[in-house]
Amino acid sequence: MKMQTRLLFFACLIIVSALQAQDLTQTVRGTVVDADVKSPLIGAIIMLEGVDPALGTTTDLDGQFRLENVPVGRHNFIIRYTGYEEVYMRDIVVASGREAMFNVEMVESVTSLEEITVVANADKSVAINQVATVSATQITVEETSRIAAGISDPGRTAQSVAGVSSADDEGNELVIRGNSPRGFLWRMEGIEIPNPNHFSNGEGGTGGGVCALSTQVLDNSDFFTGAFPGEYGNALSGVFDLNLRAGNASRREYSVQLGVLGAQASLEGPFRQGGDASYLVNYRYSTLEMLSKIGIDISGGDIVPKWQDLSYKVVFPTKKAGKFSLWGLGGISSAGSTIIQDTTQWMYRGDRFRDTEDHTIGVAGLTHQYIFKNNKTYVKTVAAYSHTNDQVEVDTMDFELAPTTIEQSEFVYNTLSISSYIHHRFNVRNSLRAGVIFHNRAFDSKGTYLNFDTDEFETQIDDKGSTIMLEEYVQWMHRFSNDFELNAGLHYTYLAVNDDVAFEPRLGARWKATDRSTFSFGAGLHSRVEPISLYLGQHVDENGDYEQPNLNLKLTKAAHLVFGYGLELSRDIRLKAEVYYQHLYDVPVKIDDTTNVFSALNFSSGFTNAPLVNDGKGRNYGMELTLQKFFSNAWYGYATASVFESKYTMPDGVERNTAFNSNYIFNLVGGKEWSVGRRKTNVFGANFRGILRGGYRTVPIDLAASVDMGEEVLDYDRAFETKVQDYFRVDIGVSYRRNHPSWSWVLSLDIQNVTGRLNVYNDYYSAERMAIETNYMNGLIPILNYRVEF
Repeated sequence: MKMQTRLLFFACLIIVSALQAQDLTQTVRGTVVDADVKSPLIGAIIMLEGVDPALGTTTDLDGQFRLENVPVGRHNFIIRYTGYEEVYMRDIVVASGREAMFNVEMVESVTSLEEITVVANADKSVAINQVATVSATQITVEETSRIAAGISDPGRTAQSVAGVSSADDEGNELVIRGNSPRGFLWRMEGIEIPNPNHFSNGEGGTGGGVCALSTQVLDNSDFFTGAFPGEYGNALSGVFDLNLRAGNASRREYSVQLGVLGAQASLEGPFRQGGDASYLVNYRYSTLEMLSKIGIDISGGDIVPKWQDLSYKVVFPTKKAGKFSLWGLGGISSAGSTIIQDTTQWMYRGDRFRDTEDHTIGVAGLTHQYIFKNNKTYVKTVAAYSHTNDQVEVDTMDFELAPTTIEQSEFVYNTLSISSYIHHRFNVRNSLRAGVIFHNRAFDSKGTYLNFDTDEFETQIDDKGSTIMLEEYVQWMHRFSNDFELNAGLHYTYLAVNDDVAFEPRLGARWKATDRSTFSFGAGLHSRVEPISLYLGQHVDENGDYEQPNLNLKLTKAAHLVFGYGLELSRDIRLKAEVYYQHLYDVPVKIDDTTNVFSALNFSSGFTNAPLVNDGKGRNYGMELTLQKFFSNAWYGYATASVFESKYTMPDGVERNTAFNSNYIFNLVGGKEWSVGRRKTNVFGANFRGILRGGYRTVPIDLAASVDMGEEVLDYDRAFETKVQDYFRVDIGVSYRRNHPSWSWVLSLDIQNVTGRLNVYNDYYSAERMAIETNYMNGLIPILNYRVEF
């Protein structure tokens, strides 16, 4: 028996030693297609750079490739195909826990085969959308996962792009080039979707506390900050065009993660071995809610923030009918504040208020793409149904703890959207795309509040029905050569609720003057539909009757003009500069506004029933610089600088600073990795992000008048001349990846605001103290995660 035990022990020791001696490898897979028509490129060569002996493969009849036995680590790949510009894919992470995947879109060369010398670097300085010439960048999944305190949130990652900042620490709302976040558009799989964030920041808002999408399901996506191509409508400030990745069609893979913010699990794989159909599902659940259910309360007595979400994508390729995919997102979240039950501890008026908020979002979509046999034309159609429900209730308590509701609102939207376009390539120089987008938006909106002057409830909105919105566009792209291209487009928008229309021409160009320098240009008109509730708000007229004064409100519009310059300092270092000018017009402003601050350009979210008119204007202009060192030699870094002005004009003709005119934004981002372990197969990483921007503008408080009145009185004659102190934050992150032969795990710690600096949110007047006091943003926030992949 002892001999058997010894033999078993030595056998286990030999097996373990053999496993440790193995070189850890993984499979890299993907597809290679024509960038214009999306048809598969058969026989494209994929080579792994920097290995000896050479390691490579070719694509099959479906444009798919599979490269096995790739050592774990970060690698660069070279993709070649006769008659096409060579593509250089950099910074592909290969880990033992799951197969690595990347997809390549190759551009056909305009010149003859002998003249092909262009190398297209597939990096985030170039958008996925081939028509985008300026103010566009690619947000990669890898970047979203590793950026310090990005918490795998695409919105928080985008806050490091030049000219972009957050509204505050608690959310991922995006202020772009001084514009209100209300003008931002979210798209998924090529179609507009509602705000995809938990704890939505209000009616018409575009941000929230936590993104409802996990990086486990996201693919590389485009982020635009101005002069959008012709296919993008209903946006003024920016567009985030999100893509979902397909699941692994060759084997099943799993991941499980537990962290401070939440727990999640994902699974993906083929429906059957040898088939092309695949699935990908990810589910997340709030950690704070789990802790509260086992008796651990870290909410400070308030309502525990709760959230959970589910996202998925199912892909069904067919031989003759094209490719189908089902995809979707669902999420629920709730939060709120309570009051101190001991009324003797009440010091401020706010101590007697409590509030609750409940949010629901759901999106389900079907995508179909069909490539015609001529390999020159394809059709893509996307149908999506979305549902959102945002509820808010605010109560005030008397000293007997009897509640009185002072505000109650519920905004429900059910939207059916259908987008379809046809794309045709006439030849290597000319291609045309034409499409139509239809939205049928059903709504059920209710909002009441207590008028403290009359001590009566007033109904701001109580309407139910539906309306349609129609968009049409056409865009043409002409390539004069490999070095010079021009695109032109026209976008049309129609809103049925008030029969308003907008015609929006677009123009863009890119010229590669030398092998290292590129000039670019973009211009166009853009428009944005306000939330339907704004058009339907009810107002009491002079006779005491309800009316809807904003039913005929026009679309808000803007003209964008951008000039760009790019310089490749070396293979992995680039400089990018852009100057821009934006003219905003038909901006909703309040009629007879004596404060001269009620412009749509000064508010990020919210609902009003005040009578509005399209007599406001605005303008934003500035310059942005980005110096970027792509990931190579185990480190990356980039610095951005943006200086700008953001102004608005009321009907009085006076130009003033907008609330978001912070004047400057600076970012410094970087990170390094070290290969560790006996065989250097494990990875330790460290990341850094520093943010400095000017403070947002404020309306100063008239302290003397406030003391006399016993309530806050603002000095509107000096509206937005003052601002809070500059915003400064440093984030750090460290991670350790341990690779095993068939699985891996990652331990990461991100610390937002590692210095603990208390940035100012706003100032307010305290009637109890008869003084001006300050609200601060978050201090130090640690975020710990542990993930297993197998």
